[in-house]
Amino acid sequence: MEKIWVLVLAISLFLIITFIYWRFTRGYIKAKYGENYKIWGARTFYWQDAIYICAGITFLILVLLKWTNVFSF
Repeated sequence: MEKIWVLVLAISLFLIITFIYWRFTRGYIKAKYGENYKIWGARTFYWQDAIYICAGITFLILVLLKWTNVFSF
């Protein structure tokens, strides 16, 4: 049961970080690509980068929580 809570925390943390990343970078990306943002290729690269960055940040936060003994998984 404890591992389920860690999984729920990791998924929710990832979604929150991804939402925050999207809110901060969407204007810059739309201004950078302009009309080309509607092409799937530009959006694919943006979301691929977003997933990598947000997964890394989530991993670091979970490692810090384990290191400070907040979690014991």
